[in-house]
Amino acid sequence: MATNPIDGSSVNDALSHVFYVTSWGYAADHWFSWFVKALNANPEVMTYLANEGSRPKYFPEERTRAQRPDLIKYSRFIADVGMTYTAIGDCYSYRATMMQPVLETWPDIVRIVQLTRHPYAWLFFHVRWRVTNMRMLGGEMGPLEHEWRYACDHELFKRLGLKPYEKADVEVWTTYQGFLKMNDVIGDTKMRIRQIPIEGVVRNRDLFCEIVRYLTHGRVSYGEQLLDEIYTWVWRPFRGETTLRADPVELRQAWPDWQIEAFKKIVNLEARDNFQALGYEL
Repeated sequence: MATNPIDGSSVNDALSHVFYVTSWGYAADHWFSWFVKALNANPEVMTYLANEGSRPKYFPEERTRAQRPDLIKYSRFIADVGMTYTAIGDCYSYRATMMQPVLETWPDIVRIVQLTRHPYAWLFFHVRWRVTNMRMLGGEMGPLEHEWRYACDHELFKRLGLKPYEKADVEVWTTYQGFLKMNDVIGDTKMRIRQIPIEGVVRNRDLFCEIVRYLTHGRVSYGEQLLDEIYTWVWRPFRGETTLRADPVELRQAWPDWQIEAFKKIVNLEARDNFQALGYEL
């Protein structure tokens, strides 16, 4: 086994401070950003927020929005970057189904959890993120153009007889896109990764601490005073965010007929069963 030339530890040991938190997509959902900010409130933790998802928006010459860095190389990179921290992690740059190389290479060494969201709330942020042009600070339309060209099955939506749309009708086609992505929950839940609803984490500080202990091999803890501060942020928008209440029941009641029809035709029964198994009522 290779050793670290600095302290003689094994390479595997040198990766044990690395962790990942996967999701179905960040999309500026405050509770997902809250979780990362809560992790970073401890000076021994360094956590990226959807870093590798945002990077291709501004450096498209490096790779497309559909690509991610090789996970083995990326894990070694962040291990190096975070060598002076007790733990370093990446949140939301990867989907659960992308994590197989890590699960095979460093089982139980590089820790992974998946944070889930009620699908109705997830859809709300998914669509809003795209309607607002993904918060592109320079106003470029490249990322949204990519979504239109490559991330939507326009032919499928047409065959299903759904409400027609033009390219400018971003809310409509990204809603269909979101429903189609919901079917990916089937593959995600088959991964050997614990799935944890973020709704439970924002209400239960013991669950937050349990996640931290797992991700950091028990090396990091949060005192009561710090937890008190962290949990005052749950309903407080951060800089760049707006006050939003994404209540799944209210969101579902507000769906127009075309959206109800699309949900029934696009989201398959197995996916709905998977959401319900995660504790979400549809």
